[in-house]
Amino acid sequence: MAEHFINLNCANCGGKLEVYDNMDRFTCGYCGTEMLVQRRGGTVALKAVTEAIKRVQKGTDKTAAELAIVRLEKERNELVEAEKKGDNSVGPFVVGVALAVFGIVKATDGEFAFAVTLFAAGIAAVVFALRPSEAWTTRHRQITQLEKRISEQKQIADS
Repeated sequence: MAEHFINLNCANCGGKLEVYDNMDRFTCGYCGTEMLVQRRGGTVALKAVTEAIKRVQKGTDKTAAELAIVRLEKERNELVEAEKKGDNSVGPFVVGVALAVFGIVKATDGEFAFAVTLFAAGIAAVVFALRPSEAWTTRHRQITQLEKRISEQKQIADS
């Protein structure tokens, strides 16, 4: 029995191909593109499988990005809530102000050495209370990184 084939060109590189009747799928010998043989109403056409794979990959990437956005936004919101609660630095601040004021009062009483010590301790306590804690700094850095990742995932989901 004689094999029947038709001559077609590769959908990717244009190379001359011989497609046999029993072929539904094959790879171009010139460029390596995998193709499907589509037969309809007496016509035969080639369709590169890579395009279909790219569409599936794009859909998969989009779905993964949408899921990642939900997870990343939840993480970010938890960190934002923790940041809102913040570190309780009111106590050290009040103590620092009280020491500074007490130092000023002692200076008016003529106890300058003791006054300077109290005032300096008070200012140090105020500065300590106003500086960001390591926990706040870490949370802020994590929030910034999460916002960047959320933005990247939104670009993928919107494409």
